[in-house]
Amino acid sequence: MTVYIFYFLIGLMPISWIVSLYIIRKWHYVLGYFIMSSLVVVIYSYVILFSTIKIFSQDELGLKKIFLFLYTIMIHSIAGFIFALIYKYKFANKQKPTL
Repeated sequence: MTVYIFYFLIGLMPISWIVSLYIIRKWHYVLGYFIMSSLVVVIYSYVILFSTIKIFSQDELGLKKIFLFLYTIMIHSIAGFIFALIYKYKFANKQKPTL
């Protein structure tokens, strides 16, 4: 059962990312937000997948790195979705749309 929850959360990542971008599409700084978010993903992906951190020293198959990578991407996409919801309900009414 827990494996299905994990697969569900992994499948939910791109959906929450697309919905988040749809929610904040009228924001003035959406391009900067997208670039910074992508840059953060690239940086911690590089650190997780290609680093020689001591906690990965006994991981012969690399499963710790893979699951840590998936969980950080999942947390990042959920945090972006929460930010989009906060933007929509608190700040969106105070700004003029760009389109």
